[in-house]
Amino acid sequence: MRKTIAAVALVAAASMTAVGLAPAASAADGVTVAKGIVAKYSKNPTSIGNFTKITKPIPKGKYIITITNATDAAITLNKFTVQAGKLLGWKMEAMQAESTLEGQRKTLQQAIAKKPDGIAISGMESDSYGDLFKQAQSKGIVMVCSACMSRPYGAVKDTHISGPKMLDLWGQMIAAFTVANVKGTPNVQMFGISVYPILKRFDTAYAAFLKKLSPTAKTKYNELDFATGVPQQVGNVYKANPGTNMVTADLGDFFIGVPQGLFNVGAKPGSAPLVGGLTAGKDAIATLKNKTTNAWTGYSLPIVGYSVIDSFARYWTKTPFNKGNLPTQILTQKNINTAVIDKDGNYVGVKDFQNQFKKVWGLK
Repeated sequence: MRKTIAAVALVAAASMTAVGLAPAASAADGVTVAKGIVAKYSKNPTSIGNFTKITKPIPKGKYIITITNATDAAITLNKFTVQAGKLLGWKMEAMQAESTLEGQRKTLQQAIAKKPDGIAISGMESDSYGDLFKQAQSKGIVMVCSACMSRPYGAVKDTHISGPKMLDLWGQMIAAFTVANVKGTPNVQMFGISVYPILKRFDTAYAAFLKKLSPTAKTKYNELDFATGVPQQVGNVYKANPGTNMVTADLGDFFIGVPQGLFNVGAKPGSAPLVGGLTAGKDAIATLKNKTTNAWTGYSLPIVGYSVIDSFARYWTKTPFNKGNLPTQILTQKNINTAVIDKDGNYVGVKDFQNQFKKVWGLK
């Protein structure tokens, strides 16, 4: 091994925060670094992060509207955002928008018309909604956006929650899992939807870090075609590329039925590629438990919802926003049965996250 143990540890530590790692000195070094990252992120997180305590009184009676689309995961996010706001004595309202630009614009306009104190949004970028962000600002409304690539703009005061830095880390985590677990040089087929910049960020981070850990690794991006059927599409791509040893998706929910699609084109258990990617929803968690997929990033919707409310509280108390990453981990077949998951099947991550936020907010 060309690197000393100390040097490898230093590289592994650097890789946790930015896609700036120099290529490993050898393939073996890359595997060593990858295994170190996987080991670190296979553990259950125990802290919500470095949230400074809010020492000023958090105002009561605020009226907050939280907007997401109508998917199961989005409804879960709304549920916990509402729950967190009520702990602070705020009036909370959840709205579901259609998963189209027109549908989301319409719902945001309806929310602005209600004149709340704040609006929580997810994945709405300033290039498509900037005029509405300015309209909300003119009415004195404060907005917080999770899963956004854009910087704060207009009424939107905080976009750090599940932002670019978090997507970079998730890309690195799954790249490390790939290098640590595939047999031979990684040969990856990636599947995603480029219309969503936040998801494309994951793809870019994954491919870049994979190359740094394994310079001869191969990746190919495939735009998902839901009309064709994702399992069939993935199966057809694999059939045309039988040397593939890893298949990734922008979201775990996209890959429902994919293992069966692979088997239908002749891939046998034990010889089929590893399957994984970004965000373990309920269905992805189930596939880890039944051992048909291999690795997904843990995305705690409960903690995201509480973090959104925390940002509102910080804005109104003039307390600096928390800029740290969300607690997360790599969910695999090995650790899924010990991961913190609620009775509804949602990934929670940190068992006592609610009590930790209450302490930050000065609640009993």
